[in-house]
Amino acid sequence: MRFPQKLLVLSLLAAASVGMTASPLFASATALEQPAGESGGKYENESFRNISVTKTGAGQYTVKGEARVFEATVRFVVTDGNATLADSFVTASQGGPAWGTFSINLNLDASKLKEPVLVLFEESAESGQRIHELKIPLPK
Repeated sequence: MRFPQKLLVLSLLAAASVGMTASPLFASATALEQPAGESGGKYENESFRNISVTKTGAGQYTVKGEARVFEATVRFVVTDGNATLADSFVTASQGGPAWGTFSINLNLDASKLKEPVLVLFEESAESGQRIHELKIPLPK
């Protein structure tokens, strides 16, 4: 059986391109494994991604993003030094293991803000402890 010359060339090109792309794909997958925190201006971890914070007024913020959390419950606190300014939750559009969208509207006393920090987290279904905390400094 003979391969037509054109088909043989296309087969060789396809095999070569698979060999060339395997290495970069592996490298990019490894680069995504990062600890929680800021990465190039983005805040994300294994439970939160695509987080955006918009200051809408004095002490007012809108936080949007995606969460992959147990029972779609996104817990959050806002602290400033030792003071807790907010402690609540919102429900994402879907619970884990799917990624659901969420939105938080914060209205804080602007006169008391020095270095406010938003902490997103989920509560462990087993122990109730905070897990997958993501700290995001809020602009003053």
